[in-house]
Amino acid sequence: MRTTCPYCGVGCQLEPEVRAGRVVRVLAPDLPPNHGALCVKGRFGLDFPFSGKRLLYPMLRERKGAPLRRVSWEEALDFAAHRLHETLKAHGPEALAVFPSAKTTNEEVYLAQKLARVLLSTHNVDHCSRLCHSSSTAALSRALGGASMTNPLEDIWKTDLFLVVGSNTTETHPVIAAMIKKRVRQGARMIVVDPRYTGMAEAATLWLRVRPGTDLFLLNAMARVVVEEGLWDRAYVEERTEGFQAWAESLAPYTLERAEEVTGVPGERIREAARLYATTERAGAYWAMGVTQHTKGTATAQALVNLALATGKVGREGAGLNPLRGQNNVQGAGDMGALPDVLPGYAKVVEEEARRRFEAFWGVPLSPKPGLRMTEVFEAIPKVKAIYLIGEDPMTSEPFQDHTKAQLEALPFLIVQDILENETTPFADVVFPAASFLEKEGTFTNTDRRVQRVRRVLDPPGEARPDWWITRELGRRLAALSGRPWPLHEGPEAIWEEIRRALPGMMGGISYRRLEKEGVRWPCPSEDHPGEAVLFRERFNTPSGRARFFPVDYTPPAETPDEAYPLTLSTGRVLFHWHGGTLSRNSRLEAAYPELKVEVNPRDAARLGIADGERVFVVSRRGRIQARAWVTDRTPEGVVYAPFHFAEAPANRLTQDALDPISRIPEYKVSAVRLEKLD
Repeated sequence: MRTTCPYCGVGCQLEPEVRAGRVVRVLAPDLPPNHGALCVKGRFGLDFPFSGKRLLYPMLRERKGAPLRRVSWEEALDFAAHRLHETLKAHGPEALAVFPSAKTTNEEVYLAQKLARVLLSTHNVDHCSRLCHSSSTAALSRALGGASMTNPLEDIWKTDLFLVVGSNTTETHPVIAAMIKKRVRQGARMIVVDPRYTGMAEAATLWLRVRPGTDLFLLNAMARVVVEEGLWDRAYVEERTEGFQAWAESLAPYTLERAEEVTGVPGERIREAARLYATTERAGAYWAMGVTQHTKGTATAQALVNLALATGKVGREGAGLNPLRGQNNVQGAGDMGALPDVLPGYAKVVEEEARRRFEAFWGVPLSPKPGLRMTEVFEAIPKVKAIYLIGEDPMTSEPFQDHTKAQLEALPFLIVQDILENETTPFADVVFPAASFLEKEGTFTNTDRRVQRVRRVLDPPGEARPDWWITRELGRRLAALSGRPWPLHEGPEAIWEEIRRALPGMMGGISYRRLEKEGVRWPCPSEDHPGEAVLFRERFNTPSGRARFFPVDYTPPAETPDEAYPLTLSTGRVLFHWHGGTLSRNSRLEAAYPELKVEVNPRDAARLGIADGERVFVVSRRGRIQARAWVTDRTPEGVVYAPFHFAEAPANRLTQDALDPISRIPEYKVSAVRLEKLD
């Protein structure tokens, strides 16, 4: 039975082979986007549904301090609905928040955000994009009027130059990395901007080893070269953009000399990169968390957008702006409206026409005031009194975890809905056991906007239920208490049909019948439409139809090394694990990479007397963790790198909660630390 991989945003098609209720091997059909290829996670990491940590039964605790006890679904749902309704009556909509999951299906995300807005009257809705690509979403939305990859993955085979910024693609999106590297072997060139010597840097034509947190300065310096040398696309800029002159004038401080001082990259290499990108017609920009997870993440993403617009790279095949989405359905979660300032289809909450359309469609009034973002919700506890958490683990994913722990302890009411016990489960007042991707139907939307089917291969264990069923049943009880409308969909396809009606221009032509063969990209307004491959060929989704330049200025990271904390910590992922490790570390992949290794440059190791494989403490102003030192020149001198997959040694205990002023994303990529040898 063919289904879609639950790990990264590539959306690989796979065929799990099941015997006696277990997955014994995983094959891959020759279909897009992966055409038979799978990474180690898709091939060997799908046994997590059989973990001993599976949540099998509903549980609740009547009061703080009491133990969780097993209860029936009826009791758990009734208890949760009454607590949410009482909180709404006593404290108003701003006291509640709902966090859908980018690991669940489009249908489930849509239903969860609808429950928040229709039954709880709150726009306090968000998902894990807040911690990864919210900066990209902000920059792309205001400049282009859209927040997704502009080009399909098939365009990799038409691309002559790749500009890869802040993406360890080889380990985070291995199938895409393999495609890009193959295209490079065919003759395309690649510029990689990254402090670490990753697999992408190894394959690069030109590797720019920037200091952590200085990508914005480098991109602005490249843009200045483009403008000064007349390499910008005059016809494109004049016909399709606005704000160019003010942006061009803002580049005056970004000289190559100053760029070399700030970034550590020789000025002539920056000039070479600018010329290569500007003079290659089919040049595509690809980026990930190295761009976004900074206090200036939105500004850095904007600098990439500005550079692409100036050189006429948007709306053309083999080019474009292509943020590589992290979670399997993070694109779909945004599409479905799991954001505090937009409704499904990215209709803005503040725009009256958009609100009226959904008010008529859902049959309830909607507030014109956007809700709180995920990071803001946790800061607002205990003014926020109740959170409905679906497939999220903030005790692993949030920065400055000791602070997050204190906030969760102060939260009056928490619902955790998940498939596995995680670091947040002990804080729950109600636990709903959910079905895994192998145990339900629905759709995911991958990084290049391709909607694809998820199919049930196994039955859920114990009393676990699909997320859509749990949310539907919770909504049924809330509707009875509030008197608000809540249709009881019979299943995922019925929910999808509502989504098609809600978003006719975007999803109207994508039916389950069409998805039987292979995925279809949005926008797809009719059943005879093939789905749009390249966005913005003719116009942008802005009021004027033109893309907009926004000047952005460099500022240093919020925390820089000093005498007490002389090293810079950067966090990220490794090939064998994914995000908080809840899935991959409950699979056979745990044996391949069982503990935290912190990368240390040989010069730093020699100075500190640290040997390869020795155990060390990594210490920041916020806490300390223990790790095994991996002495390697993959990481530059003065920088240490730690993956954040290990709950017993959480790298995010060390990271700071300084936020981007626009996207409110935390600065995970730059924190000041020191290393201490164990006694």
